[in-house]
Amino acid sequence: MDSVATLTMKRVYRLFGIVSMTLALVWAARASAEVPAQGPDLRDEDSLVRFALTHNPDLHAARWQQDIASAGVTQASALSNPVARGEWLHVQTPSEYGWGVGLEWAPPQPGVFGAGKDAARARVRAVRADLSERAADLEAAVRLHFAQVAAREEEIALAEQSIATRRSVHQAVQERVAHGAASRIDLSLAAVSLARGEQERDLLVLERASDVSQLETLAGVPAERSLDASVRPKQSLAATPSPTPSSENLERRALAERPQLKADAARSDAAEAMLAAERAKRWPWLALQARYRHRDQLSNPDDVTLGLQLTLPIFDRNPGPIAAAVATRNEVSDVARAHRFNIEREVLALKRESERRRELAEHYDRTIAPVLSEHAALVKQALAGAELDLTALLAAEDLVTKGGIEYLEARLSQRKSEIALARALGEYGRATGSR
Repeated sequence: MDSVATLTMKRVYRLFGIVSMTLALVWAARASAEVPAQGPDLRDEDSLVRFALTHNPDLHAARWQQDIASAGVTQASALSNPVARGEWLHVQTPSEYGWGVGLEWAPPQPGVFGAGKDAARARVRAVRADLSERAADLEAAVRLHFAQVAAREEEIALAEQSIATRRSVHQAVQERVAHGAASRIDLSLAAVSLARGEQERDLLVLERASDVSQLETLAGVPAERSLDASVRPKQSLAATPSPTPSSENLERRALAERPQLKADAARSDAAEAMLAAERAKRWPWLALQARYRHRDQLSNPDDVTLGLQLTLPIFDRNPGPIAAAVATRNEVSDVARAHRFNIEREVLALKRESERRRELAEHYDRTIAPVLSEHAALVKQALAGAELDLTALLAAEDLVTKGGIEYLEARLSQRKSEIALARALGEYGRATGSR
């Protein structure tokens, strides 16, 4: 008996262990499905873009439009349902009553049925292209905010360098005041300059936090998580090489790649198909009928009837829907023409702006960058030699800091113009992710 009880307890413990392990695995799988295994890395711009295209809530919701459009194809491909009818004959004379059943079905009308399916398929293509266009807007926005964060990082670093220089000047003036070589007014000027530098740094940190918050919203990061700790762009914005403009026809390239124009073409196909369907409805079409009746009192109690119902479009030639379809087709055509015109103008303007921004950034490279690299060494020499022209030194520090920020802003503007041009050329939004 003891051995049997021991064996039974071992089986119970084993079963309990198996159940516990199964529940743990199920819980872990559910938790991994609810929370992303790894968040986006802001040090990699492309990784962040891929994360945003997958997790942005607005884009995620918009993807259901594809299923809705696909359901429209299924609906347009379905045949009409037959109509069944039951009859009770001569109810007023129960001794002579009979019964009957009937069936009626309208086959698909040539022109209408095929055009309806073509229109539904065209709407699917339009929805997909519209989704790509929205994804392109999202990708461009993510890249713009990423560039903004990178610029803020470098501006904060520049402000920190300026604060370090101002703090060194303040300490040097304090020593000179202690030895009677400078006045307390000089010390006050140095303190004000240091406080001003710290205030500018704090404002930049606040702007950076706002940029990161907007980036989190675009990427679809949950509210309980933050990307702030990982915001460390790998490449310096100022060191990013400027891409050489392509010699190909950019306008033609944009017209071939932009999802907006592909959506316009699909909507134009849908409008043409719907117009063809409405015109096909002007022609006569039939409905098939079959009926069976039974009456016991007749010499021939079984009555089988086959019928054909023909609709004659004499008084109503479907002019209203045809006119509406023509107007819709013309509207779609004009909208597509306007989009083409705007894209051509946009690409031309952005191409010129990108070239001007590049020239401006290169000018800053030749003029401001050498000053930035030499200024720190000159300040160290001045502090080491205790030869301080305080007013000139602080004024120079302000100018150099302002010039450095302008240099970074020029690089940022160049990067923004390049992103806008790439967006106009249809280079973004091609990988929209899965729902």
